[in-house]
Amino acid sequence: MARVLIIDDDVTLRQSLTKHLEHAGHEVRQAADGDAGVRAYERRAADVVIVDIFMPGQGGLQTIGRLRREWPGVKIVAISGTKQAGAIDVGGHALALGADQFISKPFEAAELAALVASLVRPGGAPS
Repeated sequence: MARVLIIDDDVTLRQSLTKHLEHAGHEVRQAADGDAGVRAYERRAADVVIVDIFMPGQGGLQTIGRLRREWPGVKIVAISGTKQAGAIDVGGHALALGADQFISKPFEAAELAALVASLVRPGGAPS
């Protein structure tokens, strides 16, 4: 079982992912934006943080950078429905800032649950 923090402004997606991850045996908390996510992590560390890239307020890229700087051991999964933002490769940028994995929306909840499980196994998933 992993402690998972989901940071995404889409409440329906957060609730759906929470349900699937809890069903897979994980303990899940939620935050609606990057600032709230960092505060939630400060209060209680998570093993895996799932971060949406595009959110109001502190966006996902800034959140990933901050999490990686302040808590270098946390596993981070970046998610986004946008692969390109102008000339920027969103997934590549998220990985360069410290995300361990990038998944494009839409994705199957089972795929995310399997990724979370692989990240918390000894040795974890490759970066």
